[in-house]
This record gives sequence, structure tokens and C-alpha cells, in this order.
Amino acid sequence: MAFLEVKHLSKKYAGNDFYSLKDASFTIDQGEIVGLVGKNGSGKSTLLKCIAKSQFPTQGEILFQDQNLYAEEDMLEDFGIMIDPVFFPQISVLENLQLFLKIHQKEHYSNNIKSILELVGLWDARYRKPKDFSFGMKQRTALALALITEPSFILLDEPFVGLDPIGVQHLLQILKNWAQTKKTAMLVSSHQLSELEELCQRFLFIDRGQISEATPAEQKTILIELALPIQETELAQQLANLGARSSSDQIVEIPTDILLSERNQIFQLLAQAKLIKGVLSKRDHLETLFVED
Repeated sequence: MAFLEVKHLSKKYAGNDFYSLKDASFTIDQGEIVGLVGKNGSGKSTLLKCIAKSQFPTQGEILFQDQNLYAEEDMLEDFGIMIDPVFFPQISVLENLQLFLKIHQKEHYSNNIKSILELVGLWDARYRKPKDFSFGMKQRTALALALITEPSFILLDEPFVGLDPIGVQHLLQILKNWAQTKKTAMLVSSHQLSELEELCQRFLFIDRGQISEATPAEQKTILIELALPIQETELAQQLANLGARSSSDQIVEIPTDILLSERNQIFQLLAQAKLIKGVLSKRDHLETLFVED
């Protein structure tokens, strides 16, 4: 049983003639950290907000520990959520955390306040009010609220914004440690690729509302960037028969463990069709997802 399962999830906003999220399906296991990667406007926020129940999907369902996330009001009780900063700007950071714990009847986590505020670099600013904060400090306040109760599932949108390099490394270590020792599962969206690569075991690529799953960053593959998409063509079928696979519209992945003769045939077919635009590393592939069309 998957810890979180998203099944054929779609979202179409009123007045739009397109889907912001289309037929998304994936699973996340307990203790797994998954990165969510895509351009601005690709559907990342829509997906996160559907999981957080701040947007309701047009179609599909989300299961958390095999129960429909929308079936009961308290299904997010064990979630930590940082998507849009949500706090009371007129009271101090310390008061925000205390009030959050009181509202959720989790005051037994009060002993975490100092360590969490130190983690996000706000302990010295604990008596200050977020209304006077920079964007980065507001992000850190939201991050503290997401982590304070040590949830079993965490949704994080740009969690590294506003942290200094020491704070980033400390947060990475904490999140990896929680995944290993507390079996905390996480879905993390960020434009900071180095941090995602260090943190995540797997990636979900999202483009125009559609999700494709990526193999782990360390898997040995050759990535070929194509000049044109080839989906549903005879060439695509020929490449698939030789062991290549498409991870997005214009990316072909070639596993390095296939026969050398098959690998050469794949390159030959692409070269004959004049489709090879470049050969990418996994890091290059991630970066292309943030380049606007």
C-alpha cells in the first residue's frame, strides 16, 4: 500500500478551456522524498494545492494511507504544509507558533519551538512580527509552521528560499534524517536544483499539467534532447524497440546497460532524422524544465 496515491487527478479552472492538471497519477511511499520539477505555470502549485485540499480537483482522487483525502475533514491532521505563506502578520513569530499548536491541540510540541526557529534562522527574530519581514523571512516563518509538529507527510513549495547556505544544509540534513528515522514522506517543489538533487530520491516532471516520473538522478542513462517531438511516430516505436524511452516531449533516455549495437542504432536513427539537438546530463535535463518556451 502506497503512503500517498494520486489517481487520475485533473483540475480545470472555471473559464479556462484547458486543464491546469491533467490525468496525474503517482505514488509516494512512507519515508520517501520526491522532488516536483517544472516551469512556472506548469501545474506544480495546482497539484500541491489539490493535495493540501485548498483546491478541489475536477476529476480523480487522492488516497492517504488508503483513505480518500476528501472523505473526512481531519485527513490533513498529520500533514505539514508550506505552499503559500499562511500566518498572522500582526503577531510575533513565537506567538504564531504557539497559536498554531493551540488551534490544532498539539501543544505537546511546544518544546520544538526553539529548535525549529533555530533551524530556519528565526530564533533571534522570534518576538518580531511577520508584517515587517522580507519575503525570505516570511517563507521561513511558513516553513517553521510546516515542521513544528513533526508531521508524517510534508508538502513543501520553495523551502530553501531565504535560507543562508548553512541554513540550507541544516534543513537538508533534518529532512533526510526525518525521512530515515521518522519515515516522514515529502513532496518538495523547488527551482534550486542542487538542493533537490541532494535531497530527493526520485523526481516527478510536470509540463502543461501532465506528469511523467523520472528515474533516480544517479541512474546511468544518456539523455538526448530532440529538435522536434516524436511521440506516436514510427520512429518513436523503433527507438522503444531498441530500449530507448521518452521522459518528456523532446527527451529520449538511453540506458547505458543496453547492448552497444542497440545504442549505436538509436544514435544512427536520430542522426539520420536530424533530430539530435544535444546530449544532456541529468542536471541539464532538470534545468531545461525551467526554461520558458
